[in-house]
Amino acid sequence: MEFNITRLGLLLKRHFLVSGKKYAVGIAIGTGVVLVLSLANILNGGTAQISQFNQYALFTYLIGGIIVSSMAFAEINKPETGYQLMTLPASSLEKFISTWLFTSVMYSLMAFVIITIGAILLSSLGYLGIQVQGGIFNAPEMGEAFKQYFVGNIIFLAGAAAFKRNAFFKTMLFFVVTFLFFSIYTVSLAEMFDFSEISSSNSSGSWVINGSTFGSDMDYIFGSTEIAVTVMKSFLVLLFLSVGFFKFKEREL
Repeated sequence: MEFNITRLGLLLKRHFLVSGKKYAVGIAIGTGVVLVLSLANILNGGTAQISQFNQYALFTYLIGGIIVSSMAFAEINKPETGYQLMTLPASSLEKFISTWLFTSVMYSLMAFVIITIGAILLSSLGYLGIQVQGGIFNAPEMGEAFKQYFVGNIIFLAGAAAFKRNAFFKTMLFFVVTFLFFSIYTVSLAEMFDFSEISSSNSSGSWVINGSTFGSDMDYIFGSTEIAVTVMKSFLVLLFLSVGFFKFKEREL
């Protein structure tokens, strides 16, 4: 079955009808809790800090998004709903991409709208004579939060496709074990080759190990360390998307 934009749009509409309300309620609850805490601070003699509200609300957005991503394919695990998804007249790629777009872009748009409404409500306290500080809409902070969530969403979406039960905890466990493995490997490698003096040069982005400089080759190939990091992140994004898609396709068979 060839990829079709119209079917993709219909799948996104289905996701919104099935899960959109639940997502919006969850985001509203998280934002509401942050708003109540902000009001409690005002009652204690403080001021309405909208910037602080935005920071805490965006934190709940990130945590909630990771949980949402981990539950993205929970519908497949339920006998009463799994067959409905599997028998939809759409390809596996269309189903996977629609789930990815819904849990990343559409979830983020809903979250940013609700957080902005919360900031407006907090700002409106100024009409009651309460001191209010900070702007309502902070696009740079939202953009940075989306960048962080974009990567986390893809990772936990792959985990949701790979693990049928407790995907969130299993994905977290996978990364903890992976981090410990590479940490032990790095320490063992350093001891084996006696890397007793390791330092980094922030100006050149290179590493100095026992008097030898490393990292300049990366600058030569990519032009700068920042570009090299971007290329690496892009590779990891494509890797986890590919893993997530093929794991999802396996579960359809």
